[in-house]
Amino acid sequence: MKIDQRDADAALDSDVHQRSSWMMPAALILITAAIGVGVFIYLAGPTVQDIQGTAPSPTASAEPVDLRVDGIPFRIPAYYTEFRAARAGGDQDEVDLHVLLPDLHPWTLTDKAAFESNSPDARVVHFTLKPDHQALTDDQRFERALRPQTINPDGTPGPYGLTQFDFPQGLGYDDVQIFTAPIDAKTLLILRCDKVGDKEFGPSCIRQTRTPDGIGLTYRFKRAHLAEWKAIDSGITKLVADFRAAAPK
Repeated sequence: MKIDQRDADAALDSDVHQRSSWMMPAALILITAAIGVGVFIYLAGPTVQDIQGTAPSPTASAEPVDLRVDGIPFRIPAYYTEFRAARAGGDQDEVDLHVLLPDLHPWTLTDKAAFESNSPDARVVHFTLKPDHQALTDDQRFERALRPQTINPDGTPGPYGLTQFDFPQGLGYDDVQIFTAPIDAKTLLILRCDKVGDKEFGPSCIRQTRTPDGIGLTYRFKRAHLAEWKAIDSGITKLVADFRAAAPK
């Protein structure tokens, strides 16, 4: 039987309407589902930092990690590391580590809250290993650039056996005090401490130095624990030396 063109057009139009009646709701369902998945991933899924291993991710594992900073090998138990990326081992641009006062022990689940604290009296000490190719050491920079700018270049007796240096207003060091102490015949400890610091998190102290292999070592702690400066410095220095000594030869 011959089909009239009008009948064919009508049938085609009917087919189009039948398809469109379910295609639109299906498309809306798919779009809604995609948005829902996107929102879920944004709120609960891994961030870029999580994927890269650069979000804080401590562990209680004592498994040793063999890594190198600027070609210098270290063997560091995993529970000292702050980020998962460091636990991949191998060459690292920077390794962030943490311990807890008073005995400088590594991360444990029991002390999770203490390690996460940033309160003015938080007991966590953060320290970092990274390349240091600067021409001058921190104590040399202090002697040449900072000491001459202080209001007391000879220093005054400070707390806990330290020598204190203060800056005049307007130099950009209004909230900074420097404390020094001789470590040995060749090394002068330089501690930069906030006088007031952040209103919520309080003042901190920081020291930048180098290991015997020339790797930059920086550690920081809350000024509330300044009385423990000697134990902190010797303890961090010993830990890093132990990490170096344990590395495969």
